[in-house]
Amino acid sequence: MTKKRILTGDRPTGSLHLGHYVGSIQNRVKLQNEGNEVFTIISDFQYLTDRLETKDVERNTLELLLDYLACGINPDTSPIFIQSKVPALAELFVYLSMLVPVSRAQQNPTVKEEVRATAKGKMSLGMLSFPVSQAADILAFDTDLVPVGEDQLPHIEQTREVARAFNRVYGETFKEPEALLSKVPRLMGLDANQKMSKSRGNAVFLSDSKDTVVKKIKTAVTDSGKEIMYDKENKPALANLLMMYHLFSGKEIKAVETMYEGKGYAEFKADLAEVVNAFLEPIRRAREEFAKDEAYLSLVLKQGTARASEESEKTMKRVRKAMRYDYPHIFH
Repeated sequence: MTKKRILTGDRPTGSLHLGHYVGSIQNRVKLQNEGNEVFTIISDFQYLTDRLETKDVERNTLELLLDYLACGINPDTSPIFIQSKVPALAELFVYLSMLVPVSRAQQNPTVKEEVRATAKGKMSLGMLSFPVSQAADILAFDTDLVPVGEDQLPHIEQTREVARAFNRVYGETFKEPEALLSKVPRLMGLDANQKMSKSRGNAVFLSDSKDTVVKKIKTAVTDSGKEIMYDKENKPALANLLMMYHLFSGKEIKAVETMYEGKGYAEFKADLAEVVNAFLEPIRRAREEFAKDEAYLSLVLKQGTARASEESEKTMKRVRKAMRYDYPHIFH
């Protein structure tokens, strides 16, 4: 495979959970280890789209960083940076926002869903323009691929639209990035109702203690009946727990079903907690070691942000030139 430039990242709303790991983090590490150039953005501007309380942003940023490092992101080859500390991203967002009609922004289904789920039906201008901000992040790095879940596909399509609109108005400047879908099935939350989420209280976090994991899985929702079998239609809650067992143990689902023939949910969930804890233990240990060296954590973010600023500024020079916003005769 030709080596690609990849942009990925998260909002600093708290620690990452198992859904993040199977849906994106393990794929980022794989792409990195294959020699691709992976930029990881901590999207602190976009943190504000559905909340205004900022007292936890710095702490959450460090929690994200610890999760990234503990899971195997190598900052020497894969820069980790803070969105608000890269000036080019805000500048490009302003330019791109002029190319997107309000009616188009309102059509984005992911925005609509986020408003329903987290913003209690209230839409700020920032929430509405969230996909355009994300487009600026992606396009600023000449990104080839963006790893996403299916629910994020509308953002990538809108990014491609914005790139085409800019190229049409100002000349060929941006490439159109491609979405890279995860092959891992979506991991639902322990309530079996919705996808695993920080805000919905249904997640197992990468930083959870052993006892916390046991408690959470012990109280996870199951279905009626006693048979332990994978049936997404009739036993969706149990199917989700079986998927977790498969993903974190490496055992095939059929083999797990056979292991628990004639056994009950309590025994199965106790063993699932052991499986998850065994998977999380090396991540916990790595987190603890990284957390001891605050100077190193600061250096990772400073160096990553400097690299991101340098790379995005290369793009912005092309953008300003295309728009005639470099003012070569005034500022020289």
